[in-house]
Amino acid sequence: MSYLSKVRCTDCGSVQKRESYETKCASCGGSLHIEYDIENAKESITRKALQHRAPSIWKYHEILPVINYNEAVSLGEGGTFLHKCDALAEKIGLDELYLKDETNNPTGSFIDRGTAVEVTLAKGRKLESVCCSSSGNLAVSLVAYAARARLMSQVFIDQGARVDSGKLYQILAYAAQVDIVRNQEEAQLMALEQRDRSHLVMSNNPHFLEGVKTTMIESCEQLRWTAPDWVLTPMGNGGHLSMNLKGLNEMKQLGLLTETPTRLCGVQAKGCSPIVDAFEESRDRIIPSKRGSTVAYDIGVTNPSSGSAALNAIRTTGGVAVAVSDNEILEAVKDLARLEGVFAEPAAATTIAGLKVLVRRNQIDRNERIVCMITGMGLKYPEIARSFVKGKGALEQYLSHVEGRRFTTKVGDTKLRILQILSKGESYGYAIWRALVDDAGIRITIPSVYQHISELKNSGLILRTRSEDTFQKRTRHLYALTQKGNLILDHLEKIR
Repeated sequence: MSYLSKVRCTDCGSVQKRESYETKCASCGGSLHIEYDIENAKESITRKALQHRAPSIWKYHEILPVINYNEAVSLGEGGTFLHKCDALAEKIGLDELYLKDETNNPTGSFIDRGTAVEVTLAKGRKLESVCCSSSGNLAVSLVAYAARARLMSQVFIDQGARVDSGKLYQILAYAAQVDIVRNQEEAQLMALEQRDRSHLVMSNNPHFLEGVKTTMIESCEQLRWTAPDWVLTPMGNGGHLSMNLKGLNEMKQLGLLTETPTRLCGVQAKGCSPIVDAFEESRDRIIPSKRGSTVAYDIGVTNPSSGSAALNAIRTTGGVAVAVSDNEILEAVKDLARLEGVFAEPAAATTIAGLKVLVRRNQIDRNERIVCMITGMGLKYPEIARSFVKGKGALEQYLSHVEGRRFTTKVGDTKLRILQILSKGESYGYAIWRALVDDAGIRITIPSVYQHISELKNSGLILRTRSEDTFQKRTRHLYALTQKGNLILDHLEKIR
């Protein structure tokens, strides 16, 4: 059973009933913090008791906010391996380095820990659907767990978002309803509008974060109930890092750990590092980043919802925040794959890049015990393989051929010409027809053009961006290439 006690606002201190599913304080709009009856929980969540439980986030069910964990919606989340990495440690200049390998979770990300809790709660509330505004690991995880729970799922994606193609394929595979909208603000608004009839899942939901804290608890148990000297965690919204501190504190209160000397390090990409910026400038307030360009898509969060909590956790433990370049991130991806056999996505590899920086600065000593959170798998981001073969002509050409040939039977010459036209900017049906006839010499009827447009749209290569009224009082629909469309056009042009 869960020893869930109450839900408390971290800002005004108001207390809600433990059955509350609110994500923000009803009184002040502040963040909510879930508390447990630790004194009574001590009797059942002991080191000895945990020895006989199967690896999973649910082995810690006493300190998770699910009243009846026997009804948990699970795909086997948690219980991931803690690698001791001698080769990588030697290269960096350390004696003891571990990777908490979250790529082994069901959908390849640590996010599954939080999603399992959220979807279990949604099913317990007798809701029929779940939704989110995301194009990354959260969306992938949510639609998978919804399928497991026999719930409908809906994902709102910003048409301008940089989406890892592997993640998009996963989302589509689980048969989720995917709505492409104009921007991130609209995606969030449309998701919020669903909350009366659908369970809205966000990475800063208090119940979601409770599942995430199990990465820290598991790591300490795998180290035979000793706390590491340093734990490095990628920061997007900052929730994962802040929950590492909660996990450490609860283990100490339960008597599972006698000491918690761990210092927490948060890592962001230089292209988008609002939490690191606040740390380095000794600010308490997070100023949203004006940039968001980095290969580490999943942590490119310009206005992190849990940024203040992460900043507080870093400072409370005497830790540090560090930003790393895209080149440093890609080099870390290679090191993980080639030295330790772990293929991580760029966002996950930031911890290795950050570790190298801190060792060079002498902020981490050689003899300290380090745990790096590797939060997501590289197979979700197949494009990263290009950095592995750069400069190797034959391999680059073969990779282009492999990536592009899947689409050559579906994308004929006319469709290729349409993609080329749209690569120059937005256009509409008649203008595309005119360009095909006049510039490419392709004799085709206007209805045939619209058929090609429909097929390209259904394939995810183009999307309708907006509609406008003409002077003849007709409606004109404009189209543009998607990220996938740009990628496929590049491949097709190379292999043809």
